[in-house]
Amino acid sequence: MKLTLGSVVGIAGVLFARAISGSTPAPIEGTRGALLLEESFEAATLPKGWSRNTGKLGVAGGRLHASQLASDHHIGAFRKQLPLKNCVIQLDFNFSGATMFHLGFDPAAGELKKQGHLFALVITPESWTITEQPDKADPKSQAVVHAKAAAKFTPGEWFTLTLEVNGETVVARVAGKPTLRATAKDFKVKKPGLVFRVGGTDGREILLDNLKVWALE
Repeated sequence: MKLTLGSVVGIAGVLFARAISGSTPAPIEGTRGALLLEESFEAATLPKGWSRNTGKLGVAGGRLHASQLASDHHIGAFRKQLPLKNCVIQLDFNFSGATMFHLGFDPAAGELKKQGHLFALVITPESWTITEQPDKADPKSQAVVHAKAAAKFTPGEWFTLTLEVNGETVVARVAGKPTLRATAKDFKVKKPGLVFRVGGTDGREILLDNLKVWALE
C-alpha cells in the first residue's frame, strides 16, 4: 500500500489518540471495580445502546463524531444506556470545531421529584465547569455552578478525561488542568446512563474515543 503524507498524518493521529489513553489514573474517591463498558468505536456503525436525540452522531475512522444541527434548534444530544450509581468514566476527546461539550447524567426514574437533567461536566476550549441542572418543573429553579476553572483545551488536540462519581461527590480530572470537585445531595442517585451534548454550528464536531466505565467501590 502506498502511503501519502495525508494518510501518514491520519494514522499518526489515531495512534496518538490510542496512546494517550494507555495510562489509567487510579481513582481518588474510591476503588475501581468491575469494567462496565469499553468502546473503541472501531466498527462502521454505532455500538448497541447509543441513541441520538438531536444533532448528528456517527462513527468514522475509529472515533465517535458528534455535532449540533441548526435545523434542530437545540444543542446536539445523545445518550448511552448504562445503569449506574457510583462510577469512574474515562474517555478521550478532541474539539474539532465544536464550541462546547457536556458529559452528564439524568436521574433514574423515581429517584427524584425534579424533571430534567441531574448535572453535567461542561467543557469549552477555554474552561470547564460542574453544573447542577435546574428542575424543569419549577420555573424558578436555576442551574447551580458548583465548580469552575479556566483551562485551555486546544482545538485539534486530544485530552483524556477522568470523571468520578461517588455518592454526593463528583471529581473531574485532565492531566495538566485544574481538578474540579463538587458536592451536592442529589448527585448520589441512580442514573440510567451517560448523557452527552455538543454545541457549535453545523459540521463543527466533538470527537470521542476510548470510552471506559468502571464501577466505583
